[in-house]
Amino acid sequence: MIKKTVMTTLALFLLLVQTVGAEGTDSVESLLKGKLDFVFSTLQRTDIQIDKKKALIVENISPIFDFSLMGKLTLGKKNWSGLTKKQRHTFITTFTDVMKSSYSEKLSLYTNEEIKILPVQQTKPKKAIIPTELISKETRYAMSYKFYKSKQGWKIYDIELQGVSLVKTYQSQFNQVLAEGGFDELISKLSHIKV
Repeated sequence: MIKKTVMTTLALFLLLVQTVGAEGTDSVESLLKGKLDFVFSTLQRTDIQIDKKKALIVENISPIFDFSLMGKLTLGKKNWSGLTKKQRHTFITTFTDVMKSSYSEKLSLYTNEEIKILPVQQTKPKKAIIPTELISKETRYAMSYKFYKSKQGWKIYDIELQGVSLVKTYQSQFNQVLAEGGFDELISKLSHIKV
């Protein structure tokens, strides 16, 4: 069974908390900081209910994720190439819905955690990693957002917690389900994930 991992929860939760420190001077850093600031200011609003806050945040945050690429990477080249066009569409649609629902539901967990954005690591001209720290009471978690520059601008294609990749974690789980039950079983399990 596909499980929600602590890594998934914490990684996506980074989009739901307040940023501290580092002002973004690089466009990718400014993008991330702007999105995080929007999330925090929306969570602080008292004129709208939580469901409306969630909808606004999902609408604002989703464009910086490349859910299609993330989904493709979680399946791996071999599994992806073995799917029909219809299966690929079904998978990406289901995967995107699960990811959006997951971080939407985490909004209710917000309790004044903070994020410290560290200097951008430019790995290649069109790739960048933004290391961050999730600060929760006395605990700090090392997190990194992996971006690439698309025709539509900078997009997140993976997130790491303590050096462990969200994409690779899902890839391991998906490979097991595909090996044991095939594509239909994977879609069924994804469709029934409780966030």
